[in-house]
Amino acid sequence: MTYNLLEKQWIPVLWTDGNVSRVGIREALTQAGSIRQIAASNPMDRVAIFRFLLALLYWCRGDPPTTTDTAPEESFPIDWFSKLDTNRECFNLLGGGKRFYQYREQGDRLLTVNYLIHEIPSGTNFNHFRHSIDGTKGLCPACCALGLLRLPMFATQGGQGKSPGINAKPPIYAIPVGETLAETLRLSWRQVSNLGTPAWEKPDLPLPGVGEVPLLTGLTWLPRRVWLDEPQKSLTHCISCGRLDNVILSSVFAGKGSAKTDDGTKRVWRDPHVIYKPAKNGETSLHWADVIGSADAGAGQWSKIMAGLLQNPQTERTRAWIVGFSSDQNKYFEASELFLPWPGSFVSIDELSQWQQSNNNLSRKLMQLDEKRSRNHIDIASVLAAIRPHVESRVFAKAEELLSGDNTAWERAASEYRPMMQIISRSLAPGVTTVAVKRRREIGNALPQTGSTSTPAKKPSKGKARK
Repeated sequence: MTYNLLEKQWIPVLWTDGNVSRVGIREALTQAGSIRQIAASNPMDRVAIFRFLLALLYWCRGDPPTTTDTAPEESFPIDWFSKLDTNRECFNLLGGGKRFYQYREQGDRLLTVNYLIHEIPSGTNFNHFRHSIDGTKGLCPACCALGLLRLPMFATQGGQGKSPGINAKPPIYAIPVGETLAETLRLSWRQVSNLGTPAWEKPDLPLPGVGEVPLLTGLTWLPRRVWLDEPQKSLTHCISCGRLDNVILSSVFAGKGSAKTDDGTKRVWRDPHVIYKPAKNGETSLHWADVIGSADAGAGQWSKIMAGLLQNPQTERTRAWIVGFSSDQNKYFEASELFLPWPGSFVSIDELSQWQQSNNNLSRKLMQLDEKRSRNHIDIASVLAAIRPHVESRVFAKAEELLSGDNTAWERAASEYRPMMQIISRSLAPGVTTVAVKRRREIGNALPQTGSTSTPAKKPSKGKARK
């Protein structure tokens, strides 16, 4: 069976006219102006396909044109992608020759192909809402291709010899979004000094031991060695998408050893879509909160992401497409996405930082109001954890208003806490005494502090030089 990704219809897309279909690589790139967005159901697949198409754009065309009269939402010229035809064998998913994102070594053994898709149980893992039997349920070729595209971005530590991707624990990715797929690609297409070699040319390419990691190498580096088994001759429903196809049951899915450098030095790699935050030794990537391990872990996630976006403000009027992956070593918890207005350079990070800090200090404020310490910290923390997800979701709905520069927007956001705080005040301070009534009133008015209520910094006096 042959399956070349250039022509085979495997990429689900939503067209600008509202229709949904599947296309191959060539059509996705040459018709990108007529495609609204990638239409895969899982955000991991959508962002993986987008980054793959962006890498192809760099590979075929190089840097973007310095001057052009083309509208950003228009499709790319067909003659830009002649390199695809001259390297057609790089995109063969199956067959005995060169394969897309695949290679094998002597002694590799076959495992279930379901390891390629995180949300499908495999091995001894169990899932209450989905069941799969290794060797019986498999993936169609299109879903296998999607699973291969996930590896550079979302591979986690899989035990000894199975290192995570180049970004280590999967970080949060932020992508500026346009009106069409073409515009979205153009918003991330920048001048690059070192492109390097992509994994479809050389799937066994190792990461450089020291120095800078080239862009295409970093975007496509494979932390697993994969070789798909031959598809079944009879038609069967794919365990992932449900389509009736010649499914694949087995695959090599081996580790490539540790990706760490021998001398412990760090490679120079800064992912163009990862949200970074300052750290003691430079910077570190932002990760999606584990909402399974904590009741309100995801409540303030939006403000942390927004603070990260402020480190790299966009001059274009765009939205930020945020994709996060929550995991613990080789355990997959959930994939999430949200859309935020991308903050411009006129927005200050001070308000966001103060909002986060005052939220973290809210339980301490309630403890200070509880004069008799009739409630311990665990009680107060659990009460706040119960209300924060609801309140923060209402505040998040006002994100565009908060970034508009309105000085009273944050004050209105803090007032969203008032109804809930008044409810929990009756639980934390019951009774009809004067002291209880006073405490209830104080707890009900305990709101996050905003920039509008903070003490302004003193201006330097005239005549004195600023230090």
